[in-house]
Amino acid sequence: MWLRRARLCVPAGAVAASAAFALQRTSAKALCDLQELPAFAAQSRPTAPYPAWDDNWDHCELRPQDVAKRLGHEWSTPDSHVKAIHMLYAEHTDKDRAKVDAVIKDHEDDLPSLYKRAYLRYAHGGAVTRHIILVRHGQYDEQRALSKRLHAVDPDGFGRPGDPLSEELDAARVLTPRGRIQAEKVGDRLAAMLKPALTTPGREAHVRIHVSTLARAKETAAIIASRLPAHVRQLPPDPNLAEGDPAHTVPFQARGGVEHLVKHGKAVWLDSARIEAAFRSLFHRGLPAKKKPPGSVPPALRDPGLPRHEYEVVVCHMNVIRFFVMRALQLPPEAWLRLGGYNSSITHLQIRGSGSVSLVSFGDHGHLSLEETTFGMYASQRSNPGLAAPRRPVGSSHLRALPWTGRKAWKTESPPAERAVRRRRGTRDRAAKRTRLLRE
Repeated sequence: MWLRRARLCVPAGAVAASAAFALQRTSAKALCDLQELPAFAAQSRPTAPYPAWDDNWDHCELRPQDVAKRLGHEWSTPDSHVKAIHMLYAEHTDKDRAKVDAVIKDHEDDLPSLYKRAYLRYAHGGAVTRHIILVRHGQYDEQRALSKRLHAVDPDGFGRPGDPLSEELDAARVLTPRGRIQAEKVGDRLAAMLKPALTTPGREAHVRIHVSTLARAKETAAIIASRLPAHVRQLPPDPNLAEGDPAHTVPFQARGGVEHLVKHGKAVWLDSARIEAAFRSLFHRGLPAKKKPPGSVPPALRDPGLPRHEYEVVVCHMNVIRFFVMRALQLPPEAWLRLGGYNSSITHLQIRGSGSVSLVSFGDHGHLSLEETTFGMYASQRSNPGLAAPRRPVGSSHLRALPWTGRKAWKTESPPAERAVRRRRGTRDRAAKRTRLLRE
């Protein structure tokens, strides 16, 4: 608006100079407002700074020499490259030699890449496409009073591995009735999502359930397992999947500034190493088997054009899930707290044999009704953990259905009494302002 008015009054050159000066002041202010972690708090960063991508992020990237060694081929001269490609197609596909020659001619400038792609697609049935399905536990009784009391006993050692006080608190943090219904709903949703893998003969081992050692996650995983076929493998609880602080957060000034970073430095240092270990054990690309005896591949997987899919269902906690998402997408992990995630929501990541990673969905809770959608506990529910819709605290944000779209969106409302007080206060302030203007 000010720029349009300025054009009417002053020459174009003056307007351009004023606009440049305003932009310079805005940029200088933006630089002053940037929040960057101090050196002591920057613990884990992507190998390649955003927006670059590290192809060997899981240290499973294969060179053509590695592929040739796995298949028993020679890879030393250009002639041996063509011969190795012919052998790969002959051993693992039904393509005739003329078609293979045409493919080689189309890619003669980059035969190593062709060899690797053909290996990932055709060798021994093809590379496995891995699906990491992260499920947050159901709503649980947070036991805040007990947590505060136990934390006061040993503030420094509370929450560390083997701490009996933490184990006492964890045992009391069980699912609410609403949380058990959420777990049943997410179990039914997973059964529908994974039906092809759960019902195809020979794929009994292609769905596995991982769970953290905390009671609320184990209870959720047990309910999910009860909704899936009995052959689904449940792995032992993994302490590395337990809740914690996976990294410092940015922005951090509103949370206490540098003092907050120093205060939580030890917890983040320990938890980040543990959660990083959990990430590395779960997130990696699938590769074709080195060698399989004839007839060992199930009939449904013998078609070279049908890639294999395996599913890791991980029942854990939202801090861990948010960190896994940032880490898998090679984004700065310090942004993990900018993401949300409801109880019993589903986050789905896909890792292809080439090493590319896709976020299929984040925090999907379409299997829950509006009344069943929760992030944590409400004060009114701690004393009465029924299934009635939770009462909204004063000034709280909640989900409501927009009448003109039927979709869910965030709205902020206050009780009528508070809105009336605010209206009266605004009217009074406007009247006082008018009085001052008249006197002036």
